[in-house]
Amino acid sequence: MKTPFIIYCRAVGIYALLTLPLMVNPFIYFFSLTIVLAYGWFACIIFLLLYLLLNTFLFDFVLKLLLLFISVAIAVGFAYYMAGMLSIGSEIRQAEFFIFPFAAVIAGWISLCYSREKIRNSCYAGENDTAV
Repeated sequence: MKTPFIIYCRAVGIYALLTLPLMVNPFIYFFSLTIVLAYGWFACIIFLLLYLLLNTFLFDFVLKLLLLFISVAIAVGFAYYMAGMLSIGSEIRQAEFFIFPFAAVIAGWISLCYSREKIRNSCYAGENDTAV
C-alpha cells in the first residue's frame, strides 16, 4: 500500500523537475504545478487501485511492469480529464497545456522505474515464502 503512494509522490517531484524549463513563463509553471497538486489525487487513487488489482494476480515481473506503465498513462489521462471537467474547462485544452499530461506520464514512468526492485520482489514473494 505504501509503494504506490511513494511512486506517486516521487512522480510529482520528477514532474516539477521535468517542467522546470517552463520557468521562462513562471505563471504557466506554477499553474501546472497547481493543477498537478489539485487534480493529481485522481491519478493517485486510480493508480493505487490498479496497483492493488495487479498485486492480487501472479504476474511475471516484465508483464506486471508493463501493465503498471499502462496504468500510469490511464491514471494521468483520468486526472487530466477530471481537471478539464471539474473546474478549468477549456483553459486546459489550449495548445500550451497539452505538454503537461505527457510530462506527467513520463514522470510516472521514471518513478516507476525507481521502484522496480520493490515491484520485482512483490512478483516473486510467493516463491520466497515456500523455500525452506
